Amino acid sequence: MRNQFSIALKGTMLLLLLAWQAAHAQDLHFSLPFRAPLLLNPALTGAIQEDYRVAYAYKNQWSTIGAPFQTTYASYDMRVLRTGESSNRVGAGISFFNDKAGKTNMGLTQLNLNLAYEVQVSARKFLSAGVQAGFVQRSANYAGIKWDSQYNGVRYDPSLPSGETNMPQNNSYIDAGAGVGWKQTSHNEFTLRCGLAVYHLTAANGSYLDNGTDQVNLRVVLHGEGELELDDHFTILPQLVAVNKGPAYEINAGGLVKYVTGEGSKYTDAVLPSTVSLGCYYRYLDAVIVAVLYDYKHVLSIGVNYDFNVSSLKAASSSRGGIEFSLIFTGFFEKQTINL
Repeated sequence: MRNQFSIALKGTMLLLLLAWQAAHAQDLHFSLPFRAPLLLNPALTGAIQEDYRVAYAYKNQWSTIGAPFQTTYASYDMRVLRTGESSNRVGAGISFFNDKAGKTNMGLTQLNLNLAYEVQVSARKFLSAGVQAGFVQRSANYAGIKWDSQYNGVRYDPSLPSGETNMPQNNSYIDAGAGVGWKQTSHNEFTLRCGLAVYHLTAANGSYLDNGTDQVNLRVVLHGEGELELDDHFTILPQLVAVNKGPAYEINAGGLVKYVTGEGSKYTDAVLPSTVSLGCYYRYLDAVIVAVLYDYKHVLSIGVNYDFNVSSLKAASSSRGGIEFSLIFTGFFEKQTINL
């Protein structure tokens, strides 16, 4: 029985470490990256038609194979000012995210400050650039872990010492990122947005171990999305995000079909319509993602999506990856004449 206990414990710890290694290599991600704009690219800070934006996202995954991985994101950004008579503008924002894995809640917490500047190159073209500075803390809690040495021959005894030394410790460091973005509209109701961002510019030491070295690799993000209005009711939104961090990479491609559920004002914003969007994405060699979004009159956007695992882990996960929720609220500092 003692051997069975030891094997189960070691297997659990191995699964946790392998899962954390994969998450550490890929960095934080959401299945719908555009729902977490300040995590996608600092250049997207303040890139809104309204005055401010509040975003929230929560992801719960791998609950079928043990303690789930949980990721939380929240951000606030706004247009700070316009420069001169042009449409050039400055955006500022703050974001927070937290990632926890397994029974030890091994993960990280990060707080970021963003600043971006957008230049109107021509009537239909915009170029933006942004920077990000952040504080990161990596942590783990071993209070709930049961060790082989705490088995007294009959049962588990938490009063016995674990006998473990040099366990991973909390670690904190300064992080930085930067990015550029491009937006272009055409006469045929097509809009293109794309960007490039680079994170972990400080090349900090992310090791949990005393005197250990684990340099955080650069994370490079390439993203693009289009918006094509087919008619007064239907719009297609193709999206692509490619991420590389050290030896790990991720490609997420797919899109949404948006349907306008009501009639809006034709020439003014006095009455804004609501929309429903259905989408499907494929994360290369990992998951198929289905999504549903509801946008209430350009004020509140609610999203739900689910990952169906298609990787080699599907035998253990029964193809159930995880669920993700997101909210985006936008508004104006001055009262508008929009009828809700």
